[in-house]
Amino acid sequence: MRGEPISVQRIKRLADSRFKNIYLYIAFTVGFLAVVANGFISNRLGNGVIGIGSMTIPVSSISGCVQAISVMACIFMVLIDYRTGVKLAIFTFLFSIFGITRNIIANNTLSSAPGAVNCLIYILVTVIIGKQLQMADRFALTDSSTGLPNRYGFERELDNRLHGSERGYVAYLHIGGFHDLNANLGRKYGNRILMEVSDRISEIIGEHGDVFKIEGAEFALILSEGCKYESLLNQVIEAIEEPIIVDKNGIKVNCFVTATAGVADFFDRRMTTDEVMLCTDVAMNYAVNNSDEDCKISTYNDALRAEVAKANEMEKMITDALKTDNFYLQYQPQYILDGKRLRGFEALVRMRLHDGSVVSPTIFIPVAERTDLILEIDKYVRKRVMKEFKDICIEKGEGFVVSVNVSAKEISNPTFAEEILEAMKETGFPPECFEIEITEYSFVQSLDNTRQNITELRDHGIKIAVDDFGTGYTSLSQLLNLPVTLLKIDKSLIDNLEDSEINRDFVKTVIYMGHLMNCEVISEGVENESQLRLLNQFDCDFIQGFVWSRPIDYEEAVSLCR
Repeated sequence: MRGEPISVQRIKRLADSRFKNIYLYIAFTVGFLAVVANGFISNRLGNGVIGIGSMTIPVSSISGCVQAISVMACIFMVLIDYRTGVKLAIFTFLFSIFGITRNIIANNTLSSAPGAVNCLIYILVTVIIGKQLQMADRFALTDSSTGLPNRYGFERELDNRLHGSERGYVAYLHIGGFHDLNANLGRKYGNRILMEVSDRISEIIGEHGDVFKIEGAEFALILSEGCKYESLLNQVIEAIEEPIIVDKNGIKVNCFVTATAGVADFFDRRMTTDEVMLCTDVAMNYAVNNSDEDCKISTYNDALRAEVAKANEMEKMITDALKTDNFYLQYQPQYILDGKRLRGFEALVRMRLHDGSVVSPTIFIPVAERTDLILEIDKYVRKRVMKEFKDICIEKGEGFVVSVNVSAKEISNPTFAEEILEAMKETGFPPECFEIEITEYSFVQSLDNTRQNITELRDHGIKIAVDDFGTGYTSLSQLLNLPVTLLKIDKSLIDNLEDSEINRDFVKTVIYMGHLMNCEVISEGVENESQLRLLNQFDCDFIQGFVWSRPIDYEEAVSLCR
């Protein structure tokens, strides 16, 4: 309702209030009593005058004021609830016409006839206002792109059910991949996709509930108590993820979107509309951030509430740690396999709490990645690395490398390369000694921006490593078209290197492919001499892992460089 006049907001609040029936019948009582009073005045006082001191007031003036009160009450009835209000207003005016007609017959005079005509006009005006409100209400409650009820309609319907006897479930559906399709194909085709999605949802939900388009690429469902909501939502998700065929300039384009759902029930009569919506929103966000191919539906419950609360607490800890400088770095040495010569370090961020305890990165990094906090952490790491290793890098020259991890969110930011180069200019850090590690997932998000950033950074001598290579996201055709300098073989492929012939063949192939692409290859997570020997046989260039060194503090890293 933001941006609407205050008077319009008040009318909407009045119309949606749980006390609207009380307001409605108060207005009806006032209007009806005004009609009765007007009839009494006309019958008792006729067309005379009333003397008040030296002044006289025509009875017709008093009657007109009372009638104005009844008209105003009837208008309020229509504004509060145009469906019931119009009926009550018509009844009130008809009763007034009955009184006026009775007065005309009893007094054998047509002096009151204009009042009856006015009442007929008021009835016509009331009906017109009611129709206009009905049209405006339908327009205000309808999403223009799909024709479904919108968020305002959803909130009104949910509020009505919460204050009635019905119980059931609320589900939010998030449509993934729509925004990219909308950007690539254009708004016209984006609307067609949304229309197709809404039709598929409505067809499956049928009589089991109501469908609403609430915002962007999100839908809401209000499902009946007796339905098997998990089975129903699985059918909906399967239908949504079927290919959507769009005819663009005579060419059939297959479009694909994904769907995840969050569900909450409204069985507790004490819950408010806002509380139900909040629970559903929490469940949906959890589903979006944690869904997999086997489970795309999250139901709000005590366990989820506790998990979300824990994540929120961790988010607060991360924010506090950034403010109080409670992050610090450790450095994992990287070695040239031939001769165990130091290649450089990978910077690893750690978080220390106020009591001195350390939080594992496996706990705080996933929470940070679901928010923009990961961007702040990445900036902290880069700033700290450039400050701590600038002099060592200048002294050792191009052969020495310090590597930092960059999130998919950041590498896909159009201004990322510019920010890195500006930071290097300010600190004087040599670009040829700086390496950025990106995950394979980075190529899934905004590939054009990612490619542009990588190319610009490589043009300035910065090295680019693909971290966790072999986890399944990267297209080799994409890698061939990117100026990547290093492939990092994921630790999971090294763990079973001695026992699994498949792993050995795969690692050997990855190393061979890396060299074909003019990339160097590093294996991470190397923990024993047997793995070292095999990697040496496969011509791996570098290794990092506990076999030669655990992550170390800055002072020890400096000593290792001397």
